[in-house]
Amino acid sequence: MSGETSAISAAAARAIVPTEIRKQGTEAVDGYRAALQFEGMLLKQMLTEALPESATGAGSEEGEEGGAFSYNPQTTSLPETVTEAVVGAGGLGLAKSMYTSFEGVQ
Repeated sequence: MSGETSAISAAAARAIVPTEIRKQGTEAVDGYRAALQFEGMLLKQMLTEALPESATGAGSEEGEEGGAFSYNPQTTSLPETVTEAVVGAGGLGLAKSMYTSFEGVQ
């Protein structure tokens, strides 16, 4: 799990921080990035839960072949890949909302 968390952290470190937050200084940027990391972890969990168990290889019986949701390494990393892309692009907006709520910024 630490590898997944560090990938989300790296994506958050590369993400574009809104101008109004950058103007508030380094601590504000750090707080926003922490909120963005949380958003990423939440998004990854939601995507993982949304996929059928057979899409990630879990719950499949030995000897099962074929089918629409056979084990595929590319499918297994889909939640991580999507999460890194969304976080790297600045998130879905939850991070900014959380940051402004926690910091009392309007």
